[in-house]
Amino acid sequence: MEDNDMPLTVVLSHWRLTVKRIEAGFDLQWAFEWQHRLHHRDQLHEMWPLLSEQEQMRWQPVLSRWDERFRAATAPMRNPDAAVLKDGRWWHDRCPLRVTGEPGQELPPLWSPPTYLDEE
Repeated sequence: MEDNDMPLTVVLSHWRLTVKRIEAGFDLQWAFEWQHRLHHRDQLHEMWPLLSEQEQMRWQPVLSRWDERFRAATAPMRNPDAAVLKDGRWWHDRCPLRVTGEPGQELPPLWSPPTYLDEE
């Protein structure tokens, strides 16, 4: 099954898992893959206009809850004027607040400074 053929509930589930992983602390090993980690939210953005009004009303509270958690676990990019806001895809203009990895590790240039979590 191609990504574009995934049912809405599966894509929402993937977005939920992505948000939970970000909340737990994003691994800096994947810092330069950050935009790719947002793929499932991009899919939801593309799917939404294709849903019936009833489906949108049913699923909007679920999507809104995970979007709010994503906002709480992320910060705006350091220089939003230079950030690329892709056709209303606000989630691409955010970066993780809490990270794991080595302090001093190279970060994408637009990221706001994160908080490093102690490895336990």
